[in-house]
Amino acid sequence: MEENAGGSTGTGMERDSWNRVESDIESIGEFYDSAASIISFGMMDRWRKKAALETADGMDVLEVGSGPGSFSRHLKGRVVMLEPNEAMLRKSLKGGLSEGRYVPVIGVAEHLPFVDGAFDRVMSGFSFKNFMDKGKALLDIHRVLRQDGRVVIIDIAEPDSGIRRRVMAFYMKHLLGRLAILAVPRSRRKEWKSNPWHHLSLAYMNLGRPDALAERMKRMGYSSSAYRYLMTHGVAIVTGEK
Repeated sequence: MEENAGGSTGTGMERDSWNRVESDIESIGEFYDSAASIISFGMMDRWRKKAALETADGMDVLEVGSGPGSFSRHLKGRVVMLEPNEAMLRKSLKGGLSEGRYVPVIGVAEHLPFVDGAFDRVMSGFSFKNFMDKGKALLDIHRVLRQDGRVVIIDIAEPDSGIRRRVMAFYMKHLLGRLAILAVPRSRRKEWKSNPWHHLSLAYMNLGRPDALAERMKRMGYSSSAYRYLMTHGVAIVTGEK
């Protein structure tokens, strides 16, 4: 398997930047879902449900970067929710995911605390772009998948045409932060020194091109990989099988 996961999709982000992203995500925790709905024009939950169709009852499922549990609630099977941010993990449990089939675990994608071949599915819902080292994460995800198991990544992606890329870049740079902040009451906005979504918008395009990611996964040892864009080609689902 390929050990250096460099390439056009990038290896990840510097620790300082990663820490800033995690801090920003924690600060918007209580507004996470409402803001996500606004910036996706109401499509976010539909996209999550589409990716969740890859899971089924009876499966052992790992969600990497579960956040407040927004994707978790749509997943079937026994779901282990791995999340580095304890505050976000606690939020997910308060949101009704504390029933028996959900198991919360604090950890990061690059060092999965599980034995080899533990899961039928590894899911990542709009969290892959924030992994500090995507290559290392993909290698460890491959390790914990069972034979014929599958990783499913849904995330914001770089579009496949110049016009779409320019529109997406303009939206991320100039509009996303202004729309997302509408989910926050004015009284709370006054407490913040800056709009956290302005920094997060820079990380939101960190997935890169889904075709490049799919090809990279093949080079890393996945037996097959595929991708498909959703709607305006600003979101993609990338899958890889062991």
